[in-house]
Amino acid sequence: MSKFLNVAILAGTSTMLAYSSAPVAQDRNKAPQMKRELPSRSMSIDSLRRTEYDILIIGGGAVGAGCALDAATRGLKTALVEADDFGSGTSSKSSKLLHGGLRDLDQAISHFDMAAFRRVQTSLNERSNIANLAPHLNQPVPIMLPVHHWWQLPIYWVKLHLYHLMAPGTTKGFHFINSREALEMFPMMRREIFGAFVFYEGQHDDARMCLAVILTASRYGADICNHMKVVKLLRDKKNMVVGAIAVDQLTGKLYKIHAKMVINATGPMSDTIARLEDAQAPAQCTPTWASHIVLPPFYCPEEVGLFDPHTKNGSAIFFLPWLGHTLMGTSDETREESEGPQPTEMEVQYLLDGIRNYINPNFDVRRCDVLAVWGGYKPLPIQSKALQHSTLKNHVISLGPGKMISIVGGTWTSFRLLAEKAIDTAIKSGGLEPLRRHSITATHCKLDGADGWSPSMFIRLVQDFGLEEDVAKHLSDTYGSNAFKLAVCANTCGGKWPIIGKRLHSEFPYIEAEVRQGVRDYACTLVDMVARRLRVAFLNVHAAEEILPQVANEMARELKWSKKRKSKEILKARQFLNTQMGHVPKSEQAQLSIPIKMSVHQVQKYAAYFKTLDEHNTGLVSINKCCAAMKTFGVKEVPVDLMHNVLRDIDCHSQGQVNLYEFLLLMSAIVHGDTAYLRYAKMNLDQKLSAISNRRSKKRALPVERSGGGL
Repeated sequence: MSKFLNVAILAGTSTMLAYSSAPVAQDRNKAPQMKRELPSRSMSIDSLRRTEYDILIIGGGAVGAGCALDAATRGLKTALVEADDFGSGTSSKSSKLLHGGLRDLDQAISHFDMAAFRRVQTSLNERSNIANLAPHLNQPVPIMLPVHHWWQLPIYWVKLHLYHLMAPGTTKGFHFINSREALEMFPMMRREIFGAFVFYEGQHDDARMCLAVILTASRYGADICNHMKVVKLLRDKKNMVVGAIAVDQLTGKLYKIHAKMVINATGPMSDTIARLEDAQAPAQCTPTWASHIVLPPFYCPEEVGLFDPHTKNGSAIFFLPWLGHTLMGTSDETREESEGPQPTEMEVQYLLDGIRNYINPNFDVRRCDVLAVWGGYKPLPIQSKALQHSTLKNHVISLGPGKMISIVGGTWTSFRLLAEKAIDTAIKSGGLEPLRRHSITATHCKLDGADGWSPSMFIRLVQDFGLEEDVAKHLSDTYGSNAFKLAVCANTCGGKWPIIGKRLHSEFPYIEAEVRQGVRDYACTLVDMVARRLRVAFLNVHAAEEILPQVANEMARELKWSKKRKSKEILKARQFLNTQMGHVPKSEQAQLSIPIKMSVHQVQKYAAYFKTLDEHNTGLVSINKCCAAMKTFGVKEVPVDLMHNVLRDIDCHSQGQVNLYEFLLLMSAIVHGDTAYLRYAKMNLDQKLSAISNRRSKKRALPVERSGGGL
């Protein structure tokens, strides 16, 4: 049976065929063929050591990956190194939208700004080009735009009509719904609206998109390597940059990589690399931070998102359905790099405060609803003459004194265009001789897995392999036509249905075979796997922590890890989840804590009892066990409303469960029959957070062109 399936797949799926080792076709009117199967990381390192490249790209985010793909498809000898994992920075921490720039359009109309108008036109064109690159990774998402006053109706209609007319090809239009229909569609929204428009934007999984671009560039011949940090630039006798010295972060070994041209595409770190070329180089990048929180699906309908640029507190807000969860965020803000890449608890509370001001007040917004928190720095260019001379005024591509090219700015919607411009500059400045003078990524290029894919392809996976429908849909939309390769290698489930596709976690469609595939796709650490090959860390930190041992065991078998290395990887992954994915730091937790109104003896007594309830040593106890515990302390029955109010006031950090601190608050409030102090303490805390929010809102004023346009 499996042999028959292998034959069928090889016959029916173009990506299952072995790639020819012949050189790239030189017919400029035809798309080049991918040259090879993916080399291993060690093979890529060996090539980096012994090859002189036309172009070396530093940085494996969206723009760097785009540069590698553009250069490789033109026939240039290309190398790319990334200090961490591919897409580990801002490129995996976006809003997941390929937006055309509705805020840019607002800027263009209200201020007669031609640069903003060009940005919208360019973004809409690029959105179409990117969808052509990877149709399996991009899909339209409907977004509701609330109309709060009747006089906004014609204004929004004109803007959306123009927005739709500017979009190339056949795209879905927009339509108006009245207030009743809007509230039926988004029932948690406040009632004071006149109606809403529904329009469409593009949505994708940013980390997977970045990886797909990287893998495709490698198949076209580019040598790529993650966890390879550049520490020094190589120079010739004329003091021109001719390569770099990089250290392998996994082994500590140094490698010299020679290239005719070097491109600095390190995003927020671009100034650091630029100063390796010129120690006196002026800053070109300003740190701008954007935070997001992930919430349960009941915060946003599965079929539509919401964007409101005019909320009551003056900030923009959006809710987007993403991978079965709700992604929520607000506008950008200035923030110093010294504050680190970790989201703070104050930012979480600020975002939750924005939700409370927006949705129906009868709905409780709790900290425990936050499943994950993450953010990233946007590489926005500093105001300069070069920026003013730019036609779009949102990015700068500059040539340094050592002829190194630096790229500052850009978004996911513009990554392909910036890559094209950068490679054009490299060819001209370095006197390079590509097989193709002009970029083909907009017209004659498909990412690996795109050929042979269709929206209904997942049905074949269900029928032919016995996968569950949601698993098959996930594999199809993530790997494209390569999903068949993965299905062939999937573990059996040991029952009648599903036949194959053993899940890593019951709540997610990720399966064990994806861990093995992730290793082949250059996942070198446990963080690489749970954060960017499997997006579970970005969706639910508790679920991610649960699967760490299982994923580590699978990776250890593939990568021949020792027990010591495996334990080290689990520890590092937990640190990553606790610092970059939503953990409350102890210093801030103390600041946010409500005082426990009990004696030391009582605290010791209840803390000891908590340990007996926490049978699996998880640090959490279910509400059901808490209710049972109260009966042992003489509380016969706790009214449901009272329990709800107490849980709301202590704002527990895990749905349906409480930690030790919350358990002590719960015992104190209910056993002693005093809940008023909870509200009093929480009221003082809310006043603190409100004051912080007000201070933060003053930092948030960024020109639209500096914030990437947004929705």
